[in-house]
Amino acid sequence: MLMRCVSFFVDELLWMIAWGWYQLTFGLIISWFMFILMGRMRMLPALFLTIGSYAFAMVTYFGFVSVLLVNFFQWKFVGGGVPNVYNPLDASLILGGILSVLQGVFYLIINYWRPFFVMHFFILSLISNLLAALCGSFFIKLTF
Repeated sequence: MLMRCVSFFVDELLWMIAWGWYQLTFGLIISWFMFILMGRMRMLPALFLTIGSYAFAMVTYFGFVSVLLVNFFQWKFVGGGVPNVYNPLDASLILGGILSVLQGVFYLIINYWRPFFVMHFFILSLISNLLAALCGSFFIKLTF
């Protein structure tokens, strides 16, 4: 059971690196607009918050999977194995959920220095990541 969980998180990381760039691009754009319109932020601070939250989420997830799961559990990738990702929509939605949770942690850390409504921005990030997952999976199915 533990190795299935480790394999799942590694497969999601591989999905993020290989096909998740579409979703991340859509997510950056959608989050930026949502922070400007619904978060009532100016353009430049909204851009910094968006890029910072996505960078924090990606680096944290990559570090968590590569250091803790791969090195600690001595998991080895076997090429040609069937991943736990069933279709682009499921993989994108799960990746959007993972990124949203990690972005919520980023907002909690930022809230220490600059108070703002953490739950409001977490909900905006969740909505934008789910919309980006839908757009990304649609784009993947449309082009490939």
